Amino acid sequence: MTNETPVPLPPLADTRQQLIAAIREHTRRALAQVGLRLTRNLAARFSADNPPRATGLAEPTRDALLPALAFAEQFAAAQSSASAPPPFQHPLLRLEAMCRSPVTARLLEDLVLLACLPEAHEGFATLCRLLHPTGLPLPTPALALHWLEWEADDGGHLALAHPHAVRDAVEDLLCYSPLAGMGLLRLEGGGPWHSRALAAAPGVWDALMARAPHLDEAELISGYSEVPGLADWLAEPAVQQAVAALRQGLPCQLMLVGGDAAMRATRVRALLGAATLIAVRSRVDGLEGVAHQAQCAAAYTAAFMHHACLWLESRQDAPNEDAREQRLPPFDWRLPVLTSAQSERNAAIFGLPLIRLPVRALAPVARRALWQTLLPQLGEQAGLLAARYPIDPDEAREVVSDLALRQALGDSPLALEQIGECIRARTSWHARPGIQRVLPCADWSALLLPSLARTQLRSAVQRVLQQITVLDDWGFAQGRTERRGVRMLFFGPPGTGKTLAAEVMAQALGVDMLVVDLAALVSKWIGETEKNLAAVFDVAERSRALLLFDEADALFAKRTETQDAHDRYANLETAYLLQRLERYEGVAVLTTNLRSNLDKAFSRRFEYIVEFPEPDAATREALWRLHLPSTAPLAATVNLSELATWYPISGAQIKNAALTAAFFAAASGSGEIQQHHFLLAVEREYDKAGRAHPGYPPHTRWPADSADPPAVPAAATQPSR
Repeated sequence: MTNETPVPLPPLADTRQQLIAAIREHTRRALAQVGLRLTRNLAARFSADNPPRATGLAEPTRDALLPALAFAEQFAAAQSSASAPPPFQHPLLRLEAMCRSPVTARLLEDLVLLACLPEAHEGFATLCRLLHPTGLPLPTPALALHWLEWEADDGGHLALAHPHAVRDAVEDLLCYSPLAGMGLLRLEGGGPWHSRALAAAPGVWDALMARAPHLDEAELISGYSEVPGLADWLAEPAVQQAVAALRQGLPCQLMLVGGDAAMRATRVRALLGAATLIAVRSRVDGLEGVAHQAQCAAAYTAAFMHHACLWLESRQDAPNEDAREQRLPPFDWRLPVLTSAQSERNAAIFGLPLIRLPVRALAPVARRALWQTLLPQLGEQAGLLAARYPIDPDEAREVVSDLALRQALGDSPLALEQIGECIRARTSWHARPGIQRVLPCADWSALLLPSLARTQLRSAVQRVLQQITVLDDWGFAQGRTERRGVRMLFFGPPGTGKTLAAEVMAQALGVDMLVVDLAALVSKWIGETEKNLAAVFDVAERSRALLLFDEADALFAKRTETQDAHDRYANLETAYLLQRLERYEGVAVLTTNLRSNLDKAFSRRFEYIVEFPEPDAATREALWRLHLPSTAPLAATVNLSELATWYPISGAQIKNAALTAAFFAAASGSGEIQQHHFLLAVEREYDKAGRAHPGYPPHTRWPADSADPPAVPAAATQPSR
């Protein structure tokens, strides 16, 4: 048998339930007719006074055999009737298309039905157990030979001239034909081939009864009738070729590469929908060596019998280096094979014509069209969602279902904040050492900065939100490699609000913030730093979180001359990080205390460089008032202006000092936060920072019962400016 004329895969029927009922009815009638012929021929052979010896079969007593024959015959006679032509999607027609002649096709069909008889009724299982040499409830090739010989002798449908012809035909089908190569029928057990158990492969019986395959790590998948957002991808030439190959049933490998598992699954369903097909999906550990996996063979059988294609989804994104040496042995492929994995390395191992289908995240314009289709009431706000979240069609559908549930439970009217909450709840991520997830809650009112810095931050937020308008709608991205996303450098002394500013931006964008400690990600082992950084960006790209690289000079320090291997690999790590930063479409913020510590060559890669200076006296007073809630019991003698004037500390230190003063007051039992509580709290901040305390303002009054007398004398000089 050759593979020269592939069998086209028929489309999925509109009335699937009617088709399922028709397939099952035809299967039951065909099985009943086979069972009826079998029982009657066996009854005629074994009821004779001197029955011929049945080679390869057990010889049960007539008292045990005849009741079993009568029981099976009664059941078969009740089910048997003149069968109508099978439905066009019946699995038996799929088998007949494999054969060159009607005689071989009918013989193949009879063998498959004989192997499935024990599944049809327990009476046939009992009969097979009595006739099997080892007592298994399965037929044997010998049983098939005896039955077929009687058919031939009686002028049956096979019309084979000699019993040896029957034996040769059965042996060829079971041992040397594509039937055996595809695993549709198997010979189990030891000994001569004619005495082994004849069993149908897992999935054959399910297909004959139009059921989903009951296989480990396998399921029946249908396509999408319409996939919003993927119209451009489906219109690509390679994808159009893949759809044509699926419709025609051409043996080939359609390799989907890239993205995550959810993205690849969505593209596969879109392909199936465009080709109006179903697929049997099997998850395998790796694409290499799949021919040696029983689950793959079973999935292929189920796909063939269900008039479906085979979809192999790899759990292992990085195949072994020697995977190409594990190319599949020659196999009679008769249907398209879909493979999906993150890496394309060594994935083309099937020896089939290959069509590569890259999987990429939706373009911003496609994401906007997706939201406009799913939530038409959004209007122009669909563009804002598309800019904020790199969501895929399946995830978008799930978010819409979440929103519908909220609305049904009496939630407030639809708003961007609600959609953002649902998206963030659906976005999965895995924490790794060196990454901290922050749910932003600070807004612009919490940020006290010079006007220039505030303007830069707001401009960066608008740059992210308006990318679709400028780059796509206005055409600035056509014919150019304009970078999406925003890369920012924050520099200034510790505690001046760099982290707070990043949190405010994340809140304005409606995304999470991932704080990345580069010092924790840098490894002394070659390649580990790049691996850790890749994991960080994989998490960020899925959620479009704001990336905050704390202490960026740990990796972006001034490059040195390459004098040894350590210098060379350090420069490679820096280059890798820069490359991923340029590809990232969200907001990436790098912080450093001293701008001079960074290599000047990196400056051109940032769209914004924002300075965070030490706050002046007026800003410090505003910070004191900001960090003291309105419900705080302040004494009438508290002078925040004096604190701001005398003590030039950062915003973070002011925040800590305000909280510490409140605890001092609560412990003293005074019921009010007094001026000396603030003075002691500020003194503690100076001690923590290792700085010299400037002293206390003149005329500072300490309570007589103070348990904490001043450790620093009052200042005799003018206050610090």
